[in-house]
Amino acid sequence: MTVRLGFSVVLFAALAVAQGASIKKMRGRELWAFALLMLPVLYQDAIYVKQADWPSLPELMGLLLKTPATALDRLLSSGGHG
Repeated sequence: MTVRLGFSVVLFAALAVAQGASIKKMRGRELWAFALLMLPVLYQDAIYVKQADWPSLPELMGLLLKTPATALDRLLSSGGHG
């Protein structure tokens, strides 16, 4: 786990160096959007570092979006009349 954590720290440090100036200039919505885009990366990184048996990102999205997707599919296949 220590080697994996070190590898992740090096990668995120490289990202910080490469994007540091851009991130410092970000304000408001742009900063929030960047943070939201980083969440899946951090989730996958946590799985990698901990070698956890958590659902992968596609599996997680499938679990979260299955119910709304099924409802939308039913709505569209009924011609939009519920």
